[in-house]
Amino acid sequence: MKTFDKVIKESVPTLVVFMHHGSQNAVDVKYIVDGLKSKYEGKANIVKADDPYGKLKVSYRLEEYPSYILFKEGQELMRESGKKTETELGEMIDRAL
Repeated sequence: MKTFDKVIKESVPTLVVFMHHGSQNAVDVKYIVDGLKSKYEGKANIVKADDPYGKLKVSYRLEEYPSYILFKEGQELMRESGKKTETELGEMIDRAL
C-alpha cells in the first residue's frame, strides 16, 4: 500500500478530499469520490482523507470540510473547499491532465 506522501508525489494528478467523518456532507462526498475513482482510474488518484482530530486541517491550512487539494509531483496545483459536484471536481482534475 502506498503512503499518502508517495501518492501525492506521483506524476499523475492526485485529488485529496479532506473531510471530517461526522460532517453533514460525508455521505454525499463518499458517492462523489467513488464516481471520480471510477471515471479517472489509471489517469488520476483520488484519495479521501478523514480528519477526525483536526490535524490535517491545521497541517494543510483548511478552512472547512470538505476541502479538496489537487497535487501533482508533490506540488499543490489548486484547492477548493465547500460542497462541490462530481462535475466540478472532474473539471479540476481535467485541468491537471
